[in-house]
Amino acid sequence: MKKLTQISLMAILLLLLTGCNPSSMLNNEQLDPSLPKLNDVQAVPSSTSVAFEWKSMVNEGVTGLNIYRTDTNQYVNSSTKQLKKIGTVHDRFATHFVDTQLKQNSSYTYTFTTVKNNFESAHGKVINVKTLAPFDPVTFFQGFQKTRSTIKLIWRPHPNKQVSWYKVERSVNSGEWKWVGTVKERMMSEYIDNGIVAGNMYTYRVIAIGFEHSFSKPSVIVSIQSR
Repeated sequence: MKKLTQISLMAILLLLLTGCNPSSMLNNEQLDPSLPKLNDVQAVPSSTSVAFEWKSMVNEGVTGLNIYRTDTNQYVNSSTKQLKKIGTVHDRFATHFVDTQLKQNSSYTYTFTTVKNNFESAHGKVINVKTLAPFDPVTFFQGFQKTRSTIKLIWRPHPNKQVSWYKVERSVNSGEWKWVGTVKERMMSEYIDNGIVAGNMYTYRVIAIGFEHSFSKPSVIVSIQSR
């Protein structure tokens, strides 16, 4: 029983030392400057992801790659690029990697290292990438008060087929913008607000939301003084 208790305490201590993540003790490769660097990488950004492609380095004995990246917009005007490991490619035949869940219209810096037998090369070429900017807003955005408690909004369906749905935001009496409605289909182009109170000023805007959580610029605003 005493020996079992000592083993349990040792396991708990190891978890604390590794931030409650035993896998953090793995993949701590040592630097080997003699390993080949990966300097030929092609990057293709989308709205919220970046795809990378490189030539296979199997013939050079490489067994994997590590991917490093800065936080959003951190390389701008920075003499020291704070790179963090954000991924590992374990298959020596792999030549592609996609970094996802990035912020739209944002800058990132990347670099790759090669791995062989628990040794890691120096950083390869530093790559600066910017994700795509928001696409064009919806057009022909109009609003009408239909009853004392109802305002109807209409707009032209967004022509971009990457659009999945629409987000309707509202400001009351020049207050903060709040998300008040969701229109789930690209070709659906109306929203009816049934929570109107007479005497308030209601201002609306619509944002088209695309796949991969991309988004458009906000539409022009529509303001209606409720009666």
